[in-house]
Amino acid sequence: MTATTQHPKAFISYSWSSVEHEQFVLELATALRNHGVDAILDKWDLKPGQDKYAFMESMVTDSAVSRVLVICDRIYQQKANARAGGVGTESQIISQELYGKVKQTKFIPVICEYDEDDQACLPVFMKHLIYVDVSSDERYGAGLDELLRLIYEQPLHEKPRLGAPPAFTSNAGQPYAKELAAAARAIQDGKPNRQGLEHLLLKSVLGEIERLYSEPEGNDYHEKIYAAIQATKGLRDQMSDYCETVAAFSNDDPSAIGPVIKLLEGIGTHFGPPENKSHYYAGWADVYRYFALEVLLILVAALIRHTCWKSLRRIVTTTFIVRGRNGELKAEGFFVFNTSIVSIDDHRNRALNLQRVSVSADLLKERSATDKTTFLELQEADVFLTLAAVAKMDLNSGGSSHFWTPRTAVYFHYSAQLPLFIRAGDEHTRNGILSALSVENGAALKLKFDEVSKLFNGFGRLSLGTFSDFNFLDAVNAEKLTR
Repeated sequence: MTATTQHPKAFISYSWSSVEHEQFVLELATALRNHGVDAILDKWDLKPGQDKYAFMESMVTDSAVSRVLVICDRIYQQKANARAGGVGTESQIISQELYGKVKQTKFIPVICEYDEDDQACLPVFMKHLIYVDVSSDERYGAGLDELLRLIYEQPLHEKPRLGAPPAFTSNAGQPYAKELAAAARAIQDGKPNRQGLEHLLLKSVLGEIERLYSEPEGNDYHEKIYAAIQATKGLRDQMSDYCETVAAFSNDDPSAIGPVIKLLEGIGTHFGPPENKSHYYAGWADVYRYFALEVLLILVAALIRHTCWKSLRRIVTTTFIVRGRNGELKAEGFFVFNTSIVSIDDHRNRALNLQRVSVSADLLKERSATDKTTFLELQEADVFLTLAAVAKMDLNSGGSSHFWTPRTAVYFHYSAQLPLFIRAGDEHTRNGILSALSVENGAALKLKFDEVSKLFNGFGRLSLGTFSDFNFLDAVNAEKLTR
């Protein structure tokens, strides 16, 4: 870092446009603080008795505040242009600073809405500035990453020193599996050395995950685990590219996903305690558990994208060999990759008072991007696996011990409907989904829905009740899926 500190200060300027917009700003500010940015927000930092205009001016002019984030929606644009209310006063202070005393890079427009002409809702005094876009779920992850890079002065595209490799390929930078390009070309060209190259690629990915691992210790052990998970972002994007290539060029051959299954099993061998330990400790396996979950969702999303029903069926029916909490090897279904990530979902959540339903769901969203596997596609994969779990449920054994709770459902009140299940009315799509689930027909699936719902007094009893805005039957378009 250059001019930044370990915890750079960022003041957030916004309009109280609606309850929903205020909540959006609050969640964005929380995400920034979760990434080490000392985000300053009126809801947190402006106290009764303080002069709000003096507070605004001090935040904008304070040299210790390295960035001012201007959250631009239609209402902010209108009030700023009309110089109306608190936004008008605040924008006057900002515009004076912008054109006079400080470098322009202090002020970052953050777009969360477009007008009817598809133009970003920017106030006039900021029309000339390059902005960060968080206007949709699909753009949020990339936008947040761009915002963090600006705040920390760590650009995505930094000119490398002469003779040195780019930062993301070096051991000092983000972990990176150099075999991806060769493996992808071999898959696309149908080369006979494809399997060997894929094996080397996925072995390299697993090696990088193992290299990032550090044994948790102390009351703040979640920090090490969270940092290790964050450091896997480059590997996550590589796995997205790899799974897309496999799904697109393998003609729905179930054997083509064998290498990814082996990778998941390799990660799963770390689900128990380290070899030199005889008992389990919370958080030991969380780096592996999170990455395995993300890889499985990415794989399923790619297979759905290319309607690889036979390959999806293999995922649903595969027995994975993983290590249990006591160190023993055991055979499990895909459900084993969807367990609680206690270090961040529980410990970090409480330690930092984040008050999040699921920090791991937040991470899945933040790490998604439009040029990789999108968050909507991850949600689609998450719900598909929930559906597969219901379809596979053994009602004679009580059923709920092996279930898939869609953690991304915490964001369903922000997202559109899922394209896969909207198309369930189409016979070809419906038959594809049913074949992937190993279900004979829609009537058989409806019978399973009825039995599961009766046994557990509705689907809310299957750990879905936590997400109040998620309705399982609506999400899978059950009426059309079970025709």
